[in-house]
Amino acid sequence: MTTLPSKVLVVGGSRGIGRATVVQLTAAGTHCAIGYNANDDAAEQTQALAAATGGPEPVLVRGDLGADAPGMVNAAIEQLGGLGGFVTTAVPILAGRTLSVTREEYDRVFDVQVWGLWEAVRAALPELEKVRGSVVAVSSLGANHYARYYGAIGPAKAAMENLIRYYGAELGPRGVRVNGVSPSLVDNPGHGGEDIITGVQEMIQGVAKKTPLRRLAKPEELASVVVALLGSDFSFVTGQTIAVDGGYSLLA
Repeated sequence: MTTLPSKVLVVGGSRGIGRATVVQLTAAGTHCAIGYNANDDAAEQTQALAAATGGPEPVLVRGDLGADAPGMVNAAIEQLGGLGGFVTTAVPILAGRTLSVTREEYDRVFDVQVWGLWEAVRAALPELEKVRGSVVAVSSLGANHYARYYGAIGPAKAAMENLIRYYGAELGPRGVRVNGVSPSLVDNPGHGGEDIITGVQEMIQGVAKKTPLRRLAKPEELASVVVALLGSDFSFVTGQTIAVDGGYSLLA
């Protein structure tokens, strides 16, 4: 039977993959902190959904991963009484081709995807070392394959995946594992951003048709891999970014 960390901070935990991760971890007995940026209602909905599984009721940590990652981590440690796992699914909702995004937008995405992860892991490391903890970050196939609306996010995700590799190598001797999960498009209506991507419905249909499994992933399917990577069944896996895309990257 796999053993999961007893205390986990999930940044981006108020919706989508993050919400599904919090619910699954709570159901398994993990005490979670829901890290979120602004939407109190969504965070409270996740809290209620998770508590309804019968596990420990999650705590709420409001903050900005791109502006104050250590603050979020320290708040979670204080409320949970420690930390054995850190997950980030956070990503700014920003679409545009490389030449159309502004420097400010580019910097904002890197602040969340790269510097936020960099600072959060450094802040969490003393607690993670105590329990041989684990980190999981959600990337995207846009890190390695061109997507016309991913002009800022794609390069940031690529940097995130390289940071995962470097953290995996350097933190392994300290007993801390760092991995990533890389989905293609996710079947998650209302996640945000659908209205700012031209032709998004046609794109979704095209990706689903091209995917060998002939559909998009559900948030719960991505969350199950995140949870697995946190657990003892994957205790000898670190520095990896695992594609969870129904086989899409085989043909991309």
